[in-house]
Amino acid sequence: MTRTGFRFTLLPVVLAVILACAASGRSQPNSTKQYDVNASVGTWLPDPEIGFDAWAKRQNSVVSGYDYFVCADNAKPNVPSHDFDYAGSACATLKNATVFAYGPAGPIRGRVVYDRVHRIVLYAKGCCAWRGFALTANVAPPPKPVAAADLRAVRTKRGITLTMTPAQVERIYGTASLHPTKGRPGLSTLYYSTMKGGPNSPEACGQFQSFSFKNGRLVSIELLVGC
Repeated sequence: MTRTGFRFTLLPVVLAVILACAASGRSQPNSTKQYDVNASVGTWLPDPEIGFDAWAKRQNSVVSGYDYFVCADNAKPNVPSHDFDYAGSACATLKNATVFAYGPAGPIRGRVVYDRVHRIVLYAKGCCAWRGFALTANVAPPPKPVAAADLRAVRTKRGITLTMTPAQVERIYGTASLHPTKGRPGLSTLYYSTMKGGPNSPEACGQFQSFSFKNGRLVSIELLVGC
């Protein structure tokens, strides 16, 4: 499979997801049918895929374990780490989120919660062989109403929170280099991944952890699983 120019070796669980997506497309009279379940919400949100591009350019530092979001409680993921929903499965806030789907069969699907007071958004987005979860600050209100919650307490299990400095993130995750964030002017990102090799390595799946900064403060946390 190729995703933005990368070749991935698929695990059985990934293949099953892809076949399910394909079956969904075949069930439609026209496989190019456009899905529009809250489509404007889906396109309002950035795609949490910047870790893929960094991995292809060998910009990421290697880490040994997966991370996940914690939403003001001590819940633990209820799925294995290689599951695409791992990074958000411990966050009850997302279970009551607004759903969206857009684009041709697949399609891209997700869930979103917005903190209007603090302009923070928590969301999941993906399809088939990738799924990303993100917590992002300084986000303008959505184009239509979505589920609401106070998101100030959301963090990752490893202790990453919004407003941290690059040095604080590196103390938790290890040394990395800041790089300009693809498609997001004014941001720079520390990239990490559990994948040791590049796109042509025999590794099948991994998590990509991307921490983006503006004016020296963390404004976006993205945890992506891709194969």
